[in-house]
Amino acid sequence: MKISSHADRSEQLVGVRAEDIHKWIDGFFDAESFNHFLRTGSRRGFDPYNHRKYRHCAEALEDAYREFESKYTREQIKAVFESHLRDDYDGFIPLQEDFESGMFTEKYHESDERELEKILSEAELSEYFKGSAYPGYGKKQKLLSAGFYWRIVWPTVIAAILFGSSAFTIIVPVFRNSMMKQKKGMIKELTSIAANAVEFYLHQEQSGELTRSEAQAQAAAEVSEMRYGIGNKDYFWITDMQPRMVMHPYRPELVGHDLADYSDSENKSGKKLFAESVELVKADNEGYLEYLWQWMDDPSRAEPKLSFVRGIPEWGWVIGTGIYIHDVEDEIARLSRNLLIADGVIAVAMLALMSNVLYQSRRIEIDRKRAETGLREAKDRYRALVEGSNEGYVLEVGGETVYSNHTLRRMTGYNDAELAGRKIWELLEPGNEINAFAAQHLQELYAHTTSSAEFEARILTKAGDALDVLVSTSRIFFSEKNGHVISFTEIRRGQQHTLQAFYGSDDTPELPLPEIRKKIEEAKTAGQVVQALKEVPELVRAMSDQGVKPGILRETVGSSYDAAIHRFIVQSLQENGSPPVPFAFLSLGSNARNEMTMFSDQDNGLVFADVDPDILPETRRAFLALADDVCGKLRQAGYPYCSGGIMAANPKWCLSLSEWKRQFGKWILKATPQTILEVNIFFDVRCAYGDEPLMRELRGHVQELTQRNPEFYIHFAKNCLGYKAPLGLLGRIRTERKGSEKNIDVKECLKPIETFARIYALRHNVLAPGTLERLQALFEAGAIPEDTYREMVFVFDYLWQLRFFNQIAAHAALSTNIDDLDISTLTDVERDNLQNVLARIPAFQTRLSYDFLGVAAP
Repeated sequence: MKISSHADRSEQLVGVRAEDIHKWIDGFFDAESFNHFLRTGSRRGFDPYNHRKYRHCAEALEDAYREFESKYTREQIKAVFESHLRDDYDGFIPLQEDFESGMFTEKYHESDERELEKILSEAELSEYFKGSAYPGYGKKQKLLSAGFYWRIVWPTVIAAILFGSSAFTIIVPVFRNSMMKQKKGMIKELTSIAANAVEFYLHQEQSGELTRSEAQAQAAAEVSEMRYGIGNKDYFWITDMQPRMVMHPYRPELVGHDLADYSDSENKSGKKLFAESVELVKADNEGYLEYLWQWMDDPSRAEPKLSFVRGIPEWGWVIGTGIYIHDVEDEIARLSRNLLIADGVIAVAMLALMSNVLYQSRRIEIDRKRAETGLREAKDRYRALVEGSNEGYVLEVGGETVYSNHTLRRMTGYNDAELAGRKIWELLEPGNEINAFAAQHLQELYAHTTSSAEFEARILTKAGDALDVLVSTSRIFFSEKNGHVISFTEIRRGQQHTLQAFYGSDDTPELPLPEIRKKIEEAKTAGQVVQALKEVPELVRAMSDQGVKPGILRETVGSSYDAAIHRFIVQSLQENGSPPVPFAFLSLGSNARNEMTMFSDQDNGLVFADVDPDILPETRRAFLALADDVCGKLRQAGYPYCSGGIMAANPKWCLSLSEWKRQFGKWILKATPQTILEVNIFFDVRCAYGDEPLMRELRGHVQELTQRNPEFYIHFAKNCLGYKAPLGLLGRIRTERKGSEKNIDVKECLKPIETFARIYALRHNVLAPGTLERLQALFEAGAIPEDTYREMVFVFDYLWQLRFFNQIAAHAALSTNIDDLDISTLTDVERDNLQNVLARIPAFQTRLSYDFLGVAAP
């Protein structure tokens, strides 16, 4: 989602666009603010280098408050921050651990939104949703169920029929009744006017002003003159109750005649109109009469007519009038035609819409059945996969154990119901010190008040046997609830491993490495690279158990690391396109020297060819995106970020060739012991991928600068002499107490030899980055005598052997960095050997002091 879209959303929700907050959330690594991240990084779970991902987590809200509280209210910051995350992550606000577990992949505005990683291949996905694993389903899925017809088809057909028939059964009759009501009301009002005129003369008679005959004559005369309708041709007539005609404006010859059996030729209905009128008056003093009458002067045409009559009881008169009502029927016919046309148009439209609805509904119904079958098949496969795993799994949802797999049941001896009926921490061996953290963490996990973790524990089986296990917890999401997957991996301590398990024979320990490297080089995805790297710890353990020399162990770890870097860069370039200019991805420090353990962090940088200053920011940004991707994948593979920020994704160490030259110039030409301490790592450099000449030119520039500035070696030598062997009075090993342990840091013991080789290599123009390679080249060049060379190689290899042994013995899973060696665990002979080895380090430093400072080492 673009920054502008995020801003539109926050403006709609909160009333502020807050683009600066959205840019802060999605921003690239800010080198100038790195110290701030280091300071705040002391908070548990905070990774200062990985802050881009971190800013997409709920934990970053406090940082957002500090960053923007002077500009926005806390409510606005919180609303903008949460809306950004919810829009990016489907309504969720992730935690840091959700990215670590792979539950979410970070999204940024400056990158194109990528397709979600496919769990299934296209073929597998197609098979799942076609339900191909269920025989005979292909035919059944095309047949719609009876329920579909009753839910969709028949209601649609019935609705269309009811709509069409309602127009003529409801609308037309209502319209006709309404028009007839209007006609009746009109004719009644007109007759009332005539009756009022008659009643006027009736009152004249009653008051004595006129005699009855005079009043009747004048009343009849006035009514005979009344006209209305088209051309004023509609009129009134008067009869008495016999009935005899009293007055008719157009048929004076009828006056005085008996009309009881009268039927006019214009009367086409055959009714005795005047006799029926008298009956209506006798019944209700008024009433309506419908009949057919000749149309005007056309004897061949008959039209419906409506008459209204009203009685004048004092005189025994009946006053009536009639009007044609053919216009009502015309309107009804016109309305019916229009309704038929409208119904036809609507019917066609409805038919099209209904057809589309039926078609879509049919497709949805078929897809639903396919998906239902496919998901059932996927569930079966997934369950089979989980059940077949050699790790025990527990699924916790809402604080309850809802599932445990067969492996865990076999491991513990409990059945599914027994595991579901107890809390998972009840499996832990009571009173065991190693379980103190495990019990507390699992209880907090079920209460959803802690983050995921990995730890060792000891559990008891149903039979009472103790098992050492590695426990790993990961968050999962459901529609309305959160939960955790808890895995149990049995730790088999003290077992012997053979190299034959890796390559089929135990002749040569170097054979497995090419196989692992081949897997990495042929990996199609980052996940396959990570999977191949997971084989390396067990290989290192097996090789160590077989007595393989530490140099080969280092080569095993380093070569797999180099292959992973190369493959990650290739994959990133395939996904995002070719780089804008030539570049070299540089391994630094222990990465460059191939002197890594399985826990070494990343130390790297990136150099690219010089470009025009106008496009330098854009070019750097492209390489930062590449480096960010590669460093993130290395971290997922188990190599943590550098705590000091010496990473290619840090703009401080993603530089053009000229920028790197200027940087080294500052370090060398203005060197002090303190600056050398900070940049020591940059003098061990190797091209891990890319344009080798760029790295060679940079290294040649460094050699030239150091040769022209002899004072640099003085500061560098003082820096080298700053590392002291952990020896006290009388040459005894000096330790640091941590509880009952007496520890020395093996990694720190190696630094004097590493720095010795580094400074001599710089002085004698030795290009090899590895410590032993440098010592050998120095010996061959006559820079150091043979006895010094042999002693340094022995000390270096001995300390490295001890380092590997200590890490393997201290952590069975090879997933925690442990360089502290508890010498109380060593035998007397081992302790004496270590003391003798450490005693040689001051001798090496004394030689270095004489060679570079002209005095003995202090």
